[in-house]
Amino acid sequence: MGTTADNSANPTRVWLFFLILAVVLFVFQEMLFRFVFPVPDISNFNRVNYSMLFQDVPEGSVQSLSNAAFTWTSDPDGAEFVHHLNLYGFRDETWPVRGDKRVMFIGDSFVEGFMTSDYETIPIGFELASERHGNYKKTMNLGIGASGVDDYLAVIRDAVPIFLPDTVVLVMYANDFADNETAVASLDDVTVPSYSNPYLPRLYVVVSALIRGDSVATRWIKQPFSFLPSAESASSPLHDEEFVAHISSFVSPDILEAMKHGRFNPFMVNQYTIYKGYLPRAKDMPGVIERTKNFVEAHGSSLMVVHIPYKGQVSDHYLESMQQFDENKQPSSLMADEYQVHASMLRVDCEQHGVPFLDLTAFLREREAGGERMYWEYDEHMKASTYLLIGEEIYKFWAAAGENGL
Repeated sequence: MGTTADNSANPTRVWLFFLILAVVLFVFQEMLFRFVFPVPDISNFNRVNYSMLFQDVPEGSVQSLSNAAFTWTSDPDGAEFVHHLNLYGFRDETWPVRGDKRVMFIGDSFVEGFMTSDYETIPIGFELASERHGNYKKTMNLGIGASGVDDYLAVIRDAVPIFLPDTVVLVMYANDFADNETAVASLDDVTVPSYSNPYLPRLYVVVSALIRGDSVATRWIKQPFSFLPSAESASSPLHDEEFVAHISSFVSPDILEAMKHGRFNPFMVNQYTIYKGYLPRAKDMPGVIERTKNFVEAHGSSLMVVHIPYKGQVSDHYLESMQQFDENKQPSSLMADEYQVHASMLRVDCEQHGVPFLDLTAFLREREAGGERMYWEYDEHMKASTYLLIGEEIYKFWAAAGENGL
């Protein structure tokens, strides 16, 4: 009788054993896949949606830049830096949807921090300064290299309702004041965020993405690609042989060679001449400050605007190096008042709408006059120490504005 009962119980024990084993294997596999294949909280918020580099690429052929990396190189300066991007494609850690007392930085490559490391950017400088002053604030770096005002507003439009920062710091660079008559339209048609389902098995999420042809991010940063195109790329101006033949007459041979290999920015050709003609021309941005302020305030945030000048507006020291890739071999100073009209117009616009405005021109000029080189000699971007100093200046201004009720 005992033998019969034991025999009848064996199949139940076997099935229970296999069931427990299956559950254990599933849990182990799920934990492994969640570790190896992280997903952002918002699945449809990614840098590629706002980058000018991808706006001419056919829809559906661009993959997200989740946990990607790229290099930015300037051979004439002897420098190369790797940008490590988060799950949303930005140069920062991946942010949780909700966070306390956050300050969101919006802008171009000067916010992202070209020509420096991941931990020497303007937002990092702000964060470190806040910690030193006993008023720690977490920052969010939403800078996008090679972007403009339209792109800034599109990022604000989608990111502010998702992450709800306390303050939005809009950083405007010297080349942001052209053809912005319709920029304010970028604040319309907010993208409805698609929240990732935390309960879906990660294997299902990964396989589904692969079937759709989407990129799948892993916990490890991908091999970096070059941000700057080589001459073989159709996106490079050096892809045009006639253009190369033309600039060969005035661009330094070493610099031209670096450009051809994606190791110096080919869009720097005639940069001084372009700025000399562009800076004195008044450019309006109708409604941008007012609409942006209203938008961020409607989501419980406040707006602050910062202006960063072109290095030729800060010091004549850089005129000599500019000649090496410019047709103008006798450049004159860009420090006169006639070349500062954009910052003046922006200041008036901000004051009119009660938006705190910080122009960094005087601060940078003072440092340059004291012998500090705030920018790289050939590349247009700033050095690591400058980014950190600017972050601290913005923090001081932000703290003072808060004390004054702005």
